[in-house]
Amino acid sequence: MAQDTLSFSVSIRDRVSATGIESENDNIVNVPITIIVLDENDNPPEFQNVPYETEVLENAQPGTTIFDGILVTDRDTVGENLDMSCIPQPQNPDACEKFTIEVTESQQDRLTAAVVLRQPLDYNDRMIYQVLLDASDGLYNASAGLEIHVRDVQNAPPVFQGSLAAVINEDSPIGTLVMTIQARDGDRGQPRKIVYELVTNPMDYFLLDKHTGELRTAKPLDKEALPDDTGLIILTVKAREVVDGVPGNDNLTVASTQASITIRDVNDSPPMFNKTEYFVSLSENTAPGTPLPLEISVRDPDVGENAEFALRLNDVSHVFDVEPKLVTGSSQISIRVANGTLDYENPNQRKFIVLLVAEETKTNPKLSSTATLTVSITDANDNRPLFEQDSYSTTVSETAHPGQLITTITAKDLDSGLYGDQGIRYSLSGTGSELFSVDAITGAIAVADCPRGAEGGPAAGQVLQRRRRQIPTRSDLQHEQPPQLNASARSGVEYMTYRIVNSGESNEYHDVNVIAPPTIATLYDSFETTPIPESAEMEPRGSGPSTTTLRPEPPHTNDIEHPRQPVGPGKAPCLDYETQSVYYLSYRATDDEGRGQTSVVSVRISLLDANDSPPVCESPLYRASVDEGATAFEPPLIIKARDPDVVSEINYRIIGNEAVTRHFEIDKRTGQLTISKTVALDVNHLKSENVFFGVEATDGLYTTLCNVNITIRDVNNHAPQFGRENYLTSIEENFPIDTVVERLQAVDLDTGINAEIRYRIQQGSFDDFAVDNRTGVVSIARKLDFDRRNTYQMEIVASDSGTPSLSGTTMLTVSIINSNDKAPYFTPTTQRAEVSEDAAIGTLVHTLVAVDPDVASSESLDYAATEPITAVDKNGKEVGEMEDFKDMFMIDRSGKVFVNRRLLRDSFAVIRITVLVTDTTAPSIQQGEGLLIITITDVNEEPPVSA
Repeated sequence: MAQDTLSFSVSIRDRVSATGIESENDNIVNVPITIIVLDENDNPPEFQNVPYETEVLENAQPGTTIFDGILVTDRDTVGENLDMSCIPQPQNPDACEKFTIEVTESQQDRLTAAVVLRQPLDYNDRMIYQVLLDASDGLYNASAGLEIHVRDVQNAPPVFQGSLAAVINEDSPIGTLVMTIQARDGDRGQPRKIVYELVTNPMDYFLLDKHTGELRTAKPLDKEALPDDTGLIILTVKAREVVDGVPGNDNLTVASTQASITIRDVNDSPPMFNKTEYFVSLSENTAPGTPLPLEISVRDPDVGENAEFALRLNDVSHVFDVEPKLVTGSSQISIRVANGTLDYENPNQRKFIVLLVAEETKTNPKLSSTATLTVSITDANDNRPLFEQDSYSTTVSETAHPGQLITTITAKDLDSGLYGDQGIRYSLSGTGSELFSVDAITGAIAVADCPRGAEGGPAAGQVLQRRRRQIPTRSDLQHEQPPQLNASARSGVEYMTYRIVNSGESNEYHDVNVIAPPTIATLYDSFETTPIPESAEMEPRGSGPSTTTLRPEPPHTNDIEHPRQPVGPGKAPCLDYETQSVYYLSYRATDDEGRGQTSVVSVRISLLDANDSPPVCESPLYRASVDEGATAFEPPLIIKARDPDVVSEINYRIIGNEAVTRHFEIDKRTGQLTISKTVALDVNHLKSENVFFGVEATDGLYTTLCNVNITIRDVNNHAPQFGRENYLTSIEENFPIDTVVERLQAVDLDTGINAEIRYRIQQGSFDDFAVDNRTGVVSIARKLDFDRRNTYQMEIVASDSGTPSLSGTTMLTVSIINSNDKAPYFTPTTQRAEVSEDAAIGTLVHTLVAVDPDVASSESLDYAATEPITAVDKNGKEVGEMEDFKDMFMIDRSGKVFVNRRLLRDSFAVIRITVLVTDTTAPSIQQGEGLLIITITDVNEEPPVSA
């Protein structure tokens, strides 16, 4: 700005003459006028004393000031203080990282700065840096360049160049050039000369010329003499810079490295075995492919093709083989039995002498060596006993007494002595083998004694045997002594009382007395022992406390307990056709007195029946599953009992309460169970999915009870239903996310998976609410806003997991309660007003305007002035904090702004007041801030004055 004030004078003349012509008598008034020109930021900064250039030593320490002559000026006096920064350039990407700009003085119209080193320099990496400087006054920018030259310092040791690896034949003559070692001074500004030194020289094989770096052989080479089989020699070489004619001796003038030289092998060694003779003994029954227990190795110290050789056996018998066939360098060797059978009984196969040969394959001449292998054969038990037949069958009556001979089975062995027939021992094994005995030497098979305790029934103080069948039913089987017990016991007949408990329409039960023979399952039952008290006596049922009642433990099992009658041949646990009619056993012959080889054949012993068996259920529990409303079992359900006696004819009858007999029927001849045509199956009517009952099977003399379990599968024929068609609730808009809004619950009359309900929101939530698909709990999913939406009508669907799935719906209406959670704000944020300089105290200048979305009346808003309050004078300059201007205006609580005291425009032309609006009804402080700018306009206070 060239001039900040313009001054001039305005003259006022009145004409006295009636003619209107100017005369000396006219009255003239001169009025001086001054116009203040306010400065604006309209000029860019300017760099002075450019161009900038400097230099720095490469060993300068970070923090060193390398240039301090930067000066920037700005013709404007307003705006922000000048600032300076470094601008990265593609050609110098790290310049702003290596150097930093430190501003030493910053004003609106002047800035001085210095360039300081931030990171270490290296002349070898970069010799010149171009730094682009950028100066800014907040609105305009200017730039200038600084060129920094890096001066080299002798601080880098020598650097080796080229390859430091070579290969040379081991038969090379003395003085052969191996390689030329080259190095240069790491400082490229004024490089020094280099001399070389050989620090380590294994075997003293080489010489190094200190001036030229030529490395040559000093004596004959021998690869096999080296500790490393690869022929690798590592040399350490040192390079020294020549300083003032003397080789240096510090870290800045000396460098070391390693050179690798590989001595190429020349074929001068044959492959060698670790021994010249090997001895081993083998059993004649050694299997083909078995390796000999020998530690054999072979090695050729040469390398490459010179160390490749083949292995072979000179073996006229062709019994043995060697592995591997081809070797490079060295290897362990395995000799195996290749083919043929070793036989000690053949005199020609008791000893083998084999020549082992190793011969090179790719050399000329082919060097080789040999070793001798002696193998001795020892005798072994290599023949097993042989039976004349693959299997044997025989029969015996179930009533045969212990000791009765059944059959005799023998075997032959081609070996002699104890390895042959003389040493054969016989044995019998398998399920039920304890019921038979065998002579170990003669092979005679006879009936064995019954298991201990089988002869005669248990007396007082002895034990009962409990036959337990694990059947997962809900039946209780109760064993009580009927009035006919004494007579039936004398005739060998046992009675059981079955208590049938039904899970259908009622829990009624009734007792059924039937003869209780074992079922098929008892063939695999375990036995438990229960002591019989000595005071226990057999008395008629209902005779009082002495009546014996045995109940099953635990529930859901069938326990049959009764004293065993005197038994012998034909009764379990002796041979019993009804218990087991055929025994499949393993008959074993072992030579060497039972310690040698073994042969096994199967022996089938069939029992001849004596007619004495009751019916037996083919399954301990019959199961079937049907759907609700089904009319037939698919596949058909047939209750089957069998009687080992061929003359018996079995009839079937359902044992159960009225609920069972009303829903199910059975064919008395075939045992096929069917669903009654007159009653439909319904889980809700039966009040259970499982129905348990018994089917009586009788051959006219003996009776048994077969257990039946019918599972009725639920059909998905009920849709979920909510307790109400509509749910109403309300929540405040400031409730947090995950707050529970409502708990919905639907009921499905089906069972199982058909009653598993999943909930979802069909529509109306606008993603602001979520429902737990398992519990039906509706919760807030994201922040609510009354001003955005104040009512939600959501359709909630409950679907079951049946196929096809059924569903029910309800409506959930949620009303949002408004919360005072938004702060008031000025509109506009910056408000302006003007007032004449001569305005009287109390004059209304402006009324502040603010709004609050949460309040309906402006009376809830409270206005006030707050810091900062600033001003500028008539020249546009900021007024200091100490000036007395902050109380010129007063703001009341309603937002009205009044003149508070006499206005002084010359000192305070514009006043900026920070204003604050507060919501007085908010639960916590809610305020908005704005700016009120009041411009005081000038008033012509001076009258015209005569010149």
